[in-house]
Amino acid sequence: MGDWCTIESDPGVFSELIRAMGVKGVQVEELYSLGDGVFEELGAPVYGLIFLFKWKEEPISANSAWCLDAFNCPDVFFASQVINNACATQAIISILMNCDNSVDVGDELRAFKEFTREFPPESRGLALSNCATIKTAHNSFARPEQFVQEKRKALEDDDVYHFIAYVPVNGVLYELDGLKPGPISLGQCTQQNWLQLATPAIQQRIERYAKTEIRFNLMAVIKSRRDIFTEQLKHLQEAREKAVATARADVVTEVGRIDTEISQVTANLAVEEEKLKGWTAENVRRRHNYVPFLVNMIRVLAEKGQLEGLVDQAVQIQKEKKEKKEAKKAQEEQHAQQQPTQAPPQ
Repeated sequence: MGDWCTIESDPGVFSELIRAMGVKGVQVEELYSLGDGVFEELGAPVYGLIFLFKWKEEPISANSAWCLDAFNCPDVFFASQVINNACATQAIISILMNCDNSVDVGDELRAFKEFTREFPPESRGLALSNCATIKTAHNSFARPEQFVQEKRKALEDDDVYHFIAYVPVNGVLYELDGLKPGPISLGQCTQQNWLQLATPAIQQRIERYAKTEIRFNLMAVIKSRRDIFTEQLKHLQEAREKAVATARADVVTEVGRIDTEISQVTANLAVEEEKLKGWTAENVRRRHNYVPFLVNMIRVLAEKGQLEGLVDQAVQIQKEKKEKKEAKKAQEEQHAQQQPTQAPPQ
């Protein structure tokens, strides 16, 4: 299957990844709260949500009863995660494949969905791991490596993070987690209220780790804001031409109102274009090979007799970080021991 690189959880990275897979008119935006009006502020239709959290192995609980057999919901695209480092891309694919009626996913992904339509989740996951289009787009964010790193499995003390997706399909809200055996139904929904139903499910996950963990990330897969502003501008300009062509008494007032809206949409489009330009520049930096610069900097520091002191300082910093991590782990274990045990249901 080959290796999949680790990619950064960033809306600019995910937006370019989606375009690289041939999908048109879609971008990703980061959300900083789940408060009232946060989704409306996006100003665009939301196709799905991507949630990043620190993964911990969970015991089988009553919640597992909601995990459906993938064969019982054939309209839902669900794939098991069978490869490392790809859960972010898999969460994105889970959203796009379940919104292909609303989103132009491109010929490659459309053909992939059709090819795997009858596959069980495990085989679909294997097919995904071997899809050249998806893997090439994902690995385009691989950092240049001048040194071979020894590969190892995550240890118990390692911080392991995981992505899952929330998406509505045919009137039902699903949580799609490639590490689970099937889709998780969160109940009936509409296109108008599914975000309000997803919010408490995400909040419950956050609260589960709130006392010991603050590192979460929530992003929305939405319609391209640049496309939205461009369409709005086109319609306003057409409306202005029609208003000018009429002989109504209030034509001056109407044209003035439209001009005000055109100015606002033009400003919004300029801000969006500047943001996208910044994302592109950041992605170039992510791919840049900084190793030659770093090697030369180390050589110069060594020549000036400054390297040894900086190495000692770095070792001390790492030692302090390790001590803090061990103290935090001990605190978590103490907290877990103090939690009251719940008797199993009779």
